[in-house]
Amino acid sequence: MMLADMGADVIRVELPKGGMFGDNPKLDILNRGKRCIGVDLKTREGVETVLKLAESCNAMFEGFRPGVVEKLGIGPEPVTALNPHLVYGRMTGWGQDGPLAHASGHDINYISITGALHAIGNRGEKPVVPLNLVGDFGGVV
Repeated sequence: MMLADMGADVIRVELPKGGMFGDNPKLDILNRGKRCIGVDLKTREGVETVLKLAESCNAMFEGFRPGVVEKLGIGPEPVTALNPHLVYGRMTGWGQDGPLAHASGHDINYISITGALHAIGNRGEKPVVPLNLVGDFGGVV
């Protein structure tokens, strides 16, 4: 969203049925300024679509768990082989390696393990679970 706000042509690859707003991704404010396409990455055609996009784009970001895009055939090696100038970025909750790298990650996990959750709420009471703006928001955009 921020790259689109600064003038970049951003294409968001989503599930064929769209993100959490189904067939109308325009309802998702996080899609502001982006074009969205539905792609089934579990099909040969879906992988070919992403590889075709990678040939001419400047940057590609993914947010899967470690190893997922490699299994799909759209990891850093195949896309940079097609486009050596492409910048490949990863956004994962727990990073690419380490004890939690392959675990599911959610906002509440991130902010509790860092101690940020402890500071949210009233002294002497259980923490108040905040909106996902603190720990997980970067993975959604």
